[in-house]
Amino acid sequence: MFISKPKTVSVLIFILLAVLLEFVVHYLLKISYVYTHLFYLVILLSAIWYKRNAVYLALFFGILHIIVYYCNVGSISFEPIFRAIMLCIVAFIAGSLVFCMTHFRDEMAMKNKELAITKEAFRIANKKLNLLSTITRHDILNHLTSLLGYMDISEELTDDPAHLELIRKEQQIADAIRRQLEFTRNYQDIGVKEPIWHNLPDQFEKIRKTFIHESIRLSSTVEPVQIFADPLFPLICNNLIDNSVRHGGKLNNIRFSTKMSGDNLVIVYEDDGCGISDSEKEKIFERGYGKNTGMGLFLSREILAITGLTMHETGTFGNGVRFEITVPPDCFRRGGTDEQIDE
Repeated sequence: MFISKPKTVSVLIFILLAVLLEFVVHYLLKISYVYTHLFYLVILLSAIWYKRNAVYLALFFGILHIIVYYCNVGSISFEPIFRAIMLCIVAFIAGSLVFCMTHFRDEMAMKNKELAITKEAFRIANKKLNLLSTITRHDILNHLTSLLGYMDISEELTDDPAHLELIRKEQQIADAIRRQLEFTRNYQDIGVKEPIWHNLPDQFEKIRKTFIHESIRLSSTVEPVQIFADPLFPLICNNLIDNSVRHGGKLNNIRFSTKMSGDNLVIVYEDDGCGISDSEKEKIFERGYGKNTGMGLFLSREILAITGLTMHETGTFGNGVRFEITVPPDCFRRGGTDEQIDE
């Protein structure tokens, strides 16, 4: 029975060894200290395995020590009683600590299990909702396409200015509905997948390879660092470049870089275009602001916010844009390639 329980066998072996030392060292050799340190080792081992039950073992060793002391001296003094009390105190403290740690570990394991179940339930529910959203959006867009087609036909069949004005307003409303649907298509993918570590030099190397504007110089001096962000993070960088090309005017240079601001890492995006006026520096991050229906700076901020990253425009109007992405300490780590992107 004991062979199948290695913990019990180990404790019994240590107990027998301790009893032997008590008999040989204390009773035969008349030495009343040093050997009792082994008692503490056995008690601590028992506390790890059996928690507060180690007190019973400490009580056994304490009584044994008192008995042997009485057999040697013929009387009881404070010294063996004090040793017995210390053994019990050590056993209780060690057992209590192990009990609390074990209880905390079990609670954490249970919570992790519950979180895993909840996470899986959310994943399944999110998958179903996204599927429903995709199907619904696809059907509505098909109907909108047909509706816009009939509007074009209606526009050709009438010369009445009043009717033409109504048709144009109807087309504007239909276009607004389409833009809203395209917005929901972009927004539904945010936060669906778990954040990952992005290697900045590698990300910007991929951007360089797909950059097709020969008249614009794309460069980067980013450090070999990784950031923890949503898998859609690369789309933010592409969106910034797209905005520069569309709205930057006469543009010659686009540059990515990194710097430290206190404990935070700051990713800097700059161009030498016309820049953004002070009155628009926050408006550009509002939902629906601007003429395009792509990813948008509103969605870019939403993507970054998932892991606590923030974005602000700090450039000077007339000298180009300057977007700063602030990364908190727990969302970046050193490491990656030292390769610079410079083209």
